[in-house]
Amino acid sequence: MSGLPRADPEAAQAWCRALFAQLHASGVDHVAVSPGSRSTPLTVAADLTPGLNVSVHLDERSGGFFALGLARASARPVALVCTSGTAAANYLPAVVEAFHSGVPLLVLTADRPPELRGRGAPQTIDQVGLYGSHLRLGLESPVAGTEPPDAAVALAAEIVDRARFPIPGPVHLNCPLREPLEPPPGDPEPVATIAPSGGDRPSPVEVTGLDGLLESPRGLIAAGPMDLTDAGIEAVAELARRTGWPILADPASGLRRGPHTDRAPVLATGEHLLRSRWADDHRPEVVVQLGAMPTSKSYRLWLEGSSTGRVVAVDHLGRHPDPSHVVTHRVDTEPGAFAEVAAGRCGNQGPTWWTEAWTEAERHASAAVADVVANSPFDEPAVVAGLDTALGSDTRLVVANSMPIRDLDAFLPTDCRTMRIMANRGACGIDGLVSTATGVAYDSGTPTVLFTGDLAFLHDLSGLAAVRRLGVDLTVVVVDNDGGGIFSFLPIVDAAHVDHRRLFHTPHGLDPGLVDEFVGASLYRPDDPVSLADALKRSVGRPGLHLVQVAVDARTNVAIHRQATRAVDEALGSR
Repeated sequence: MSGLPRADPEAAQAWCRALFAQLHASGVDHVAVSPGSRSTPLTVAADLTPGLNVSVHLDERSGGFFALGLARASARPVALVCTSGTAAANYLPAVVEAFHSGVPLLVLTADRPPELRGRGAPQTIDQVGLYGSHLRLGLESPVAGTEPPDAAVALAAEIVDRARFPIPGPVHLNCPLREPLEPPPGDPEPVATIAPSGGDRPSPVEVTGLDGLLESPRGLIAAGPMDLTDAGIEAVAELARRTGWPILADPASGLRRGPHTDRAPVLATGEHLLRSRWADDHRPEVVVQLGAMPTSKSYRLWLEGSSTGRVVAVDHLGRHPDPSHVVTHRVDTEPGAFAEVAAGRCGNQGPTWWTEAWTEAERHASAAVADVVANSPFDEPAVVAGLDTALGSDTRLVVANSMPIRDLDAFLPTDCRTMRIMANRGACGIDGLVSTATGVAYDSGTPTVLFTGDLAFLHDLSGLAAVRRLGVDLTVVVVDNDGGGIFSFLPIVDAAHVDHRRLFHTPHGLDPGLVDEFVGASLYRPDDPVSLADALKRSVGRPGLHLVQVAVDARTNVAIHRQATRAVDEALGSR
């Protein structure tokens, strides 16, 4: 007869129910579950907790990115539950992205109890410290049922607080569970939950040391990918208005689109403009860089070659991106909070000759880019133009990494229509994009579109399985160049001794459109701007899953990018 300890099912379930009761009391309203045996007590407890919404995901990688998208879109922590072993390891890519993007995730992994570890028990790995340094907090709970429910309440309150404050991000709670795992019928005694904490938000006190810099007549605000609130967007716009500094707005910054663009000098053509001779002659004295590193490679190269003596990096996630080693001042403050305080402390110069020079340059550059796209073959830039025209206010656009985000950066103009653009720019991977978009769409009744390449699309085919099952409405626009188009921009493409197409472009020979019947999607294959507009009109905001597949040529896209850059340089050459 085994001498291994056994669980008290009633005590274990009471502990698990208390855990989820407090998670809900602390502001969590969704739990994404991937089925498994060891996690049974956690799954059942989550499902029986009033007010909690539970979604089921076939695999953990997809579930992790779904939770990431939902947490980012809702600005609320989302919990994940999985069984032990490699199931927990499959959360790692989403955890890494959440850490670098500052998205609050609560990762609850079921585990064998201590007496079964290191003894060859099936589905048992070392899960303590599984996510390494990519966490705001990593804890292991006591074996469920060995401590009173009040202890679970305190633990749940702690992990939610640490996922939100002072720096948002993922938290891991490893939960050892003993057999029997099946919970008994009936409800345990209710527990007293704890009121959610307001958190310890960082104070922008460091702004006081930058007052002199903010008075410079020649400055630039570089807005990288970040999750600004509406108030934060207005604060950055107000800072730009008061200083007279233009905003170089990354598509995922929240600043390229919206009504503030009518009142603040916002630049959308930086990828081309900053490669021009004009930009070399108009270098700022101060650059204030907000959030993550902007997508634009031109910005980084321009900054490296700049004589700018002062570069201020404002970030509250511990990144302070500085790949070129040019940052001179670091401010550990959420960018919106920084802008609010800075706008209140700097003078009110309003538009100056500097503002007008950049605004005029942007106007000519934008016209030059639009002319190139209008007279080019139907390719990625034309798809961006089609999305710009078709997507109305309050649309949510999720953009894949690699070429789609770069195409958007290079060709999406400013506009007063509100459009929330989201991209996983923390770690910049191409994994989990369909699942991320599904999480974003799940949160909102507003139309949601995923703009992705074929490799990123194929990378997350399992995420498509959740769309229909969860009742999500989503339009997926796939630019299909049979491989990785971004590799056509690398210098090695011209190396005669390297098989570039096989080793880098990675042609797959698959037809992404063939998944339409498998997942119950409506399929559109536009081949010109008119049919693209029709496909978007028939799909965006309509019920169900819609797949818009656009066949493109990576070589053509490279040529259009370079042509647009030359056109901008020529348009500004005489100014």
